Amino acid sequence: MENTQQEDRLIQAVLASGVRIPPMPEILLNLNLLLRDDDAGPRELGGLIGRDGALSGAVFRLAGSPVFGLRAKVDTVEKAVTVLGMRNAAAVVRSEALRGAMHDPASARALEALWTHSTAIADLATLALKARSVRGVATDTAYTLGMFHDCGLALLCKRIPVYVRALAQPGVWAEIPTLDASHQTDHSLLGQMVAKNWLLGEEIILSIRQHHNANAAGLPETVSRLCALLNFAIHLHNRRTGADDKAWESVWKAEACRRLDLDEEDLAAWESEVDALSG
Repeated sequence: MENTQQEDRLIQAVLASGVRIPPMPEILLNLNLLLRDDDAGPRELGGLIGRDGALSGAVFRLAGSPVFGLRAKVDTVEKAVTVLGMRNAAAVVRSEALRGAMHDPASARALEALWTHSTAIADLATLALKARSVRGVATDTAYTLGMFHDCGLALLCKRIPVYVRALAQPGVWAEIPTLDASHQTDHSLLGQMVAKNWLLGEEIILSIRQHHNANAAGLPETVSRLCALLNFAIHLHNRRTGADDKAWESVWKAEACRRLDLDEEDLAAWESEVDALSG
């Protein structure tokens, strides 16, 4: 009860500071209607996506990459959706809707760094699942979590200029929890609020909130594994870019092994498998 009260106070403080949660974009309303239609397929979803150039480009990128597709050469959006599958294509739509809803010319450089970072994490989480399955975790869920896990930072950029300056600098990601604490806010809470408003599903909502929390007590098992997978993807990205990886080495490496029923040798082999897929 005490934790719930503390979180309620934090939510009220964040909202009182002027942060506003964007409403669900119209394209996601249309997407949800389409996905509930049993007669809808790649043709219908391709038609929805084809109305937007940025969406079409994102779908083509992933269909032609090793992330979701098979490096397939596709010449129509419908074929790209067929390669990706309906659920994965829908995850791409949600991710591009996020970019659009959070757009802010005043912090364009910081937001570009955020989306570049998030895209890399989403791609690596999906590749990790392609190399080895994780019980209860679907690829579209992992991709969506990768894209949305830090989306609260985009809202903080609108209200707290120090976040704009911080995100524009390389190697800032390991310092975000400290930055939150110093400004009495929490980007993961804001991300959770966005995900809840946009009806992303309870597993994603909880995983966004808990992705920095190494204490899995009380978490649903799938959420616990999703957070471990996300932190594994963050580690893979840190290793590739030379970024600070202390959180992985000190906390999340052992926690990921425990949550995913792996030993360190298994984990190292998994890393190699992801490298081979992305190479």
